[in-house]
Amino acid sequence: MARLLLLVAILAAAMLRASSDTHSDCGIAQTAFGECVPYVTGKDPSLSDQCCSGVKDIKELTPTVDDRRAICACLLQELKDAGGSVDSSKASGLAGACSVSTNVIPTSLSFDCSK
Repeated sequence: MARLLLLVAILAAAMLRASSDTHSDCGIAQTAFGECVPYVTGKDPSLSDQCCSGVKDIKELTPTVDDRRAICACLLQELKDAGGSVDSSKASGLAGACSVSTNVIPTSLSFDCSK
């Protein structure tokens, strides 16, 4: 009986871990946005198809306000880690240039993701 309870506890913990996707979604979003970082930081003058594909993937990860806030914070941290500055006109026009309707892309290093 004790083994059965231990097994149930282990399975419950595994299910709980699998259901809290914030960290994995953050990693997915950062990987997808990684294709855009050179563009929004001004290191690459042209927008790539891979970046736009990443922006579309990010939109799919952010169906709720809480998701958007969390993913925005992840992307903002990625931009800060990249160093340098953000070209706010490129960042603010990124979603539109990729034909994606989203407001999750930070447009500056001081962007407020809570809004």
